[in-house]
Amino acid sequence: MSSPTPSIQDPFKAWKFLVLPTLKVSDVFSLFLKATIAICTFVSISLVFYSFLNQSQWQPCPECHKSLISDHRKITNGNVSGDFYEKTNISHILFGIGGSAKTWNKRRHYTELWWMPNITRGYVWLDQKPPENRTWPETSPEYKVSADTSRFKYTCSYGSRSALRIARIVKESFELGEENVRWFVMGDDDTVFFIENLVMVLAKYDHNQMYYIGGNSESVEQDVIHSYTMAYGGGGFAISYPLAKELVRVLDGCIDRYASFYGSDQKIQGCMSEIGVPLTKELGFHQVSFFIYFFKKISL
Repeated sequence: MSSPTPSIQDPFKAWKFLVLPTLKVSDVFSLFLKATIAICTFVSISLVFYSFLNQSQWQPCPECHKSLISDHRKITNGNVSGDFYEKTNISHILFGIGGSAKTWNKRRHYTELWWMPNITRGYVWLDQKPPENRTWPETSPEYKVSADTSRFKYTCSYGSRSALRIARIVKESFELGEENVRWFVMGDDDTVFFIENLVMVLAKYDHNQMYYIGGNSESVEQDVIHSYTMAYGGGGFAISYPLAKELVRVLDGCIDRYASFYGSDQKIQGCMSEIGVPLTKELGFHQVSFFIYFFKKISL
């Protein structure tokens, strides 16, 4: 008869119940839920006591009545001031019109169709002073003479160096330091703006954000040659104040980097791409051969 096989005793068996007690899944979930509730209750009570003991931190500071300025946005008592809530109107727009001293007397009639003396704000930027024997018309915008651009590179074989001067109009307009400007609107000396429609369109946008607003050319050939993501200067385009501020910082460098670009609007678009702000297209900005205008149809 074979002897019985001796049983092997587990030396840790007696301790397993104490170290790893058998638990059901429902018991584990119940313990976790109770622990969570206990922690949340403790944290809530702690926050109440902390708030009570440090209530002075929640009182308005003595300086809160003062205006805080961030760029051109003003904040008072934690609320945006009346200037921010004021709806955009014609006084918030500064126009920059690209012109020439030699041709202005003939082409000024386009601008004078929409320009309203003492109401519209802006300047015609000329390549040189007009002849001294010619009186500047009161019906035209005041003129400014553009800075010399001979230091900049221009390598486009079929273009004109005047593109450099016109591209810098937004920079020179910004550096005038005019007050209460929300939008810089650029156009050519034969661009015709419908003011009420332009204001209506710009009022849709938050002027405290970076916006580059305009439209493509209505010539497919021009869009293919240049870009479908560019605001064409002949139809006019608008740049919000914060974007203009950033554009001014990099513009001169962009002009040299994009020396081969044909027009001023193309150079501006190159800068916008570097900043990272895409074109916001508004169909009301039209660039049409020989007659360029802004017209926004209103559905009644």
